[in-house]
Amino acid sequence: MFSNPEVPHESLPGTDDLDWHPLHQRFVRRLQLGAVVRVLVIGAVSFAAHLLATGGDSAALGLLVDRLLPAAVAGLGFFATLTIVWPVIAVPRRGYVVRENDILYRTGVLWRSVVAVPFNRVQHTKVDSGLLDRRFGLANLSVFPAGAEGHKIRGLGADTAERLRVYVSERIEAEATEPGDELDSPSPDAAPTPVHP
Repeated sequence: MFSNPEVPHESLPGTDDLDWHPLHQRFVRRLQLGAVVRVLVIGAVSFAAHLLATGGDSAALGLLVDRLLPAAVAGLGFFATLTIVWPVIAVPRRGYVVRENDILYRTGVLWRSVVAVPFNRVQHTKVDSGLLDRRFGLANLSVFPAGAEGHKIRGLGADTAERLRVYVSERIEAEATEPGDELDSPSPDAAPTPVHP
């Protein structure tokens, strides 16, 4: 007979007392450099778009310098300051934990989230790194569960990301060859189940 007893709230496992591993210390500088590059690109594209729109007219360029440039510089300065300071606040609040049956990743400053990915649901893993990541010796680990979008852990050391990828891949193979799985799958000698139209 089916039974579904209630689990006491006090016995539920928590995540506060876990030993969260921080992201690589160079990840803050990598995010800051990326923010500076974005600000410079936005500023250069905006200025080039204005030159194209005005056709290089000196009167329109004078209007830009007199009225619009201070507001644009103030806006870009605020954006640059925010994006340079924010990684210092956000990165220390991220982290990951590798447990026997899953991997957890937490993010967020104002809105916190913890994602748990069980190894028996992961189909494959991937390590990638962009140009700035490689400049700082960093890499990202992505895990792709069945029937769900992938989860990416950014800001790992390149060696750590590769070691985690190998470990998760080994856990995937171990989960696939558990003894319980053999009981669920039919034996090759079993008679086929008849299909009724």
